[in-house]
Amino acid sequence: MRASCRAAWIVCALSLGACADPQEYIGDGKLYQVALTPATVPALQTEEGGLYIVETHAEAPIRPPSAAELRDLQSGVSRYPGLPFARLPWIEREDFAFLVDFSLSNLDDRPHDIDVIINGLNEFHEYVPAVIEQEEEEPIPLHSQWEKRYRLAARQRISITVREEEFDEMAVDLATVVNGAPSSDQIVYFENKSYDDPRSQPYIPKVIPGLIGLRLGIRSTAAGNVLLEASVRLRDAGDKLAEDGEPRMQLMPEPFESVVPET
Repeated sequence: MRASCRAAWIVCALSLGACADPQEYIGDGKLYQVALTPATVPALQTEEGGLYIVETHAEAPIRPPSAAELRDLQSGVSRYPGLPFARLPWIEREDFAFLVDFSLSNLDDRPHDIDVIINGLNEFHEYVPAVIEQEEEEPIPLHSQWEKRYRLAARQRISITVREEEFDEMAVDLATVVNGAPSSDQIVYFENKSYDDPRSQPYIPKVIPGLIGLRLGIRSTAAGNVLLEASVRLRDAGDKLAEDGEPRMQLMPEPFESVVPET
């Protein structure tokens, strides 16, 4: 009962915020595209098969903090011993709320199994799922922060929306795995929710950075003609988006690869 109430509260809070702060499309041309083609080179190839991954980044243009604001972020981190970053985040969890609409199109005359994958990045880290290689077996990709497999019939096109609360969970999961959770794959698995998973809760830091961007892509075990088109909307509750012509905060999040416990 408590977990259900917590989940309902998150949805309600995000919905109320969405009414107050308009959503803005981000990105040049307001559309992100990635394509799998017969010429796509496998990201990983073994004797038993290949793994094809094509991705693109969608990042928010962020207004940089002033010198005084940056000093506050640097000094304020001392109030929270053990945080996995050197200063407090400029983009907090409540500042940005992402929403993604995407279409996935099979341009071939035969069916395809395609995974749509999304991983988040904050100003400190970017989540990068590992791939397990085993002798005489196909490579096994670990879970992305959001992923769904779609069976596309010949010439089929589908449209999907990934909601704000799903990206909020990704922000929590990214902070949690960076904070020492022993199994990243378990934490980011889409059916495990931070608010009611006792395996996550000991590692959720007291301060959670908000997402500043996403890595969108498709994954398959076979080449083909498949197109992903996505629009990314952002609700700027923290008033931290840079306007046209304004300076932008230069960030280079460190890749954080999945941690897999030894067996």
